[in-house]
Amino acid sequence: MNILLTGASGFIGRHILAELERGGHRVIACCRHPDRLYFKSENTTALMLDFTDLTEVYAWLPHLTDIDVVINCVGIIGETQTQRFAAVHRQAPIALFRAASQAGVKKVIQLSALCADATAVTPYHLSKKTADDALRKLEIDWYILQPSLVYGHGAHSMPFLQALSALPLLLTIDGGRQSLQPVHIDDVVAAVARCLQPSAPVRQTLALVGPEAINYIDLLKKLRRRLGKTSAPTVSLPENLARPVAWLGKLLGEQVLNPDNIKMLQAGNSASSAPLTQWLGRPPLSLSRQLLRPADQAERWHAGLYFLRPLLRLSIAMVWLWSGLVSLFFYPHELSYDLLAGTGISGIAAPLALYGLALMDIALGLATLMLSRPRRLLLLQFGIVLLYTLTVGISLPEFWLHPFGPIVKNIPLLIALLVSIQLEGEQS
Repeated sequence: MNILLTGASGFIGRHILAELERGGHRVIACCRHPDRLYFKSENTTALMLDFTDLTEVYAWLPHLTDIDVVINCVGIIGETQTQRFAAVHRQAPIALFRAASQAGVKKVIQLSALCADATAVTPYHLSKKTADDALRKLEIDWYILQPSLVYGHGAHSMPFLQALSALPLLLTIDGGRQSLQPVHIDDVVAAVARCLQPSAPVRQTLALVGPEAINYIDLLKKLRRRLGKTSAPTVSLPENLARPVAWLGKLLGEQVLNPDNIKMLQAGNSASSAPLTQWLGRPPLSLSRQLLRPADQAERWHAGLYFLRPLLRLSIAMVWLWSGLVSLFFYPHELSYDLLAGTGISGIAAPLALYGLALMDIALGLATLMLSRPRRLLLLQFGIVLLYTLTVGISLPEFWLHPFGPIVKNIPLLIALLVSIQLEGEQS
């Protein structure tokens, strides 16, 4: 079949794309970052599309010629400056579904979310529900798949929970008795594959959940044991205190940690697994059995570094900001001019260099805090620090022997920048 797959470079989309390729289907893989489609067959055509630009029916029609099935996997866990629930979860999908109906597409498969129903209260769930309801009204064969927390290779939420479990304290909300029912990515893919079969009943809404529910605190404890760590004390935060903490996580760039997700956790995330068992012809994979496998070294490193990444980025920003502010307001300018003279900068060039470099440092610090993807900025910073080090080291060699190590201390800063570049480069 000819299939249009949106969100093809995301966690769920990548796995579905692999299954479609194994099935010999011809796929138009739509995503914002086609370069992240690391593996694709000759039957797959990458198409760079941004959902925020495709909120009208006419924008989708040219991409639906001869398409048999549309699979929508686009979703965001939290809003950013450029991606809003209204556009990504509601306006663009509804436009896509209506265009598919007009273009004669046979089936639409919508990857929604568990609890995107009459109980929905958060903008995340409400936006998903609006698109689901619009699809149900169309004269087209549809499937609305509502996965719970999805885990498996390349997932985002479970590594976050695993990182939480690796902390010295197990942080919970109101005792951590919230119910979760994670589903494995293989079961999500199998459910989609079943929808593609000609014999599959159409116009179905299906909850995708694992075979058993587990409490949040019990999941953290199991994940901690899986990492090979001993037990840790549990700290329970009341919900009204957890929300400000979640805002802090959002400011640090952690989309999983935001107040709406706290609310969704409190509401629980579970359902009966019987419909999925019937749909697949087998029980879904058990999380408990998956957790019996010890974590490998890469997973242990990831869990330990997860929360250090935003702290490392914050500390780098503070180095630039403090350097610029001290140069402008606290360190005697006469001493700064003496240092600049040692590097060959004097006369009218000295104040220009002093103020210019100080303002540049402040700008670099602010940009490090504000940019959502600062990898190129960090590369620039590495080059600047390296240039500083070489210039001062050659022009003022006595600083190599200074007891406070003003040049030697740049070496760990350079390594920290390299580590940060690598960590930021791993963001999906």
